[in-house]
Amino acid sequence: MSDHKVTVEQLPSGKWACFLHVEGHDEPINLGREFKNDEQAENWLNVSESVTAIEMMLRKVKK
Repeated sequence: MSDHKVTVEQLPSGKWACFLHVEGHDEPINLGREFKNDEQAENWLNVSESVTAIEMMLRKVKK
């Protein structure tokens, strides 16, 4: 089982973003991209750019 998960959540601005939740880390981490709707955010999770962003954030928080 993985020690992290990614969710799509609406921001106060009305835009949508992907958040990385890491076990043992209280605050979810915004992966740095904002989208007009949740569908665009979900689709972004299927491209390699999101995989790279997630891997970079995981390396950063596990130091």
